[in-house]
Amino acid sequence: MRGRKLWLIWGVLIVLAVVIWRGEVRRSSEISATSAREAKRLLPAPIEDIGVVEVMLKGTMHRFERAGNGKWFYHGIHDASQPGHEHSIDPAQSDTIANAFTGFGRMQGEQRIPLKGGDDEYGVSRPDIFIIVYHSANDAPLARFAAGSLTPDGYSRYLLPVGGAEIVTVPEFHITNLLTLIDAMKAKVAASAPANAATSTTAAAAKPAR
Repeated sequence: MRGRKLWLIWGVLIVLAVVIWRGEVRRSSEISATSAREAKRLLPAPIEDIGVVEVMLKGTMHRFERAGNGKWFYHGIHDASQPGHEHSIDPAQSDTIANAFTGFGRMQGEQRIPLKGGDDEYGVSRPDIFIIVYHSANDAPLARFAAGSLTPDGYSRYLLPVGGAEIVTVPEFHITNLLTLIDAMKAKVAASAPANAATSTTAAAAKPAR
């Protein structure tokens, strides 16, 4: 009887040891996978620590900022021909921006290609798309990226972290999502412009003459 109890105790201990071992193996695998993702991530900080993202598209700068309450807003188009800025925070618009930047913050490098001076085979020397990220509006840029040409298969894009010695390829959907976001913000601004103009005209008409 006593021997049977000992075997039972040893059996329980062995099962516990196996369960603990499997848990440690799984946890180590998760930690390794997370570390690998962090090493491949191109942004120098988590997107939660990013306060400003600028995307220059064919010479026109589009600026997104995070307000003090953590909500994103489209700061507007920044160039001489279109000086108007959008500063209001629309909750739905803020969520759209946040979702786009959450994906952008996970962007990882794929293939790495040594940068060759004077060779613009990958379209990064004179890019149509230039991305700048900041901690906050008052800080110096954390990172700059020149987005070049699509890869031959069309699924990735060549990206140069400015100051780096290598070009990397990134999944094209990250860049497409940014361009789609810009189009959505421009459409929102364009749609609100006639309404604002009509309100101003109505107010001016209602103003009594002196």
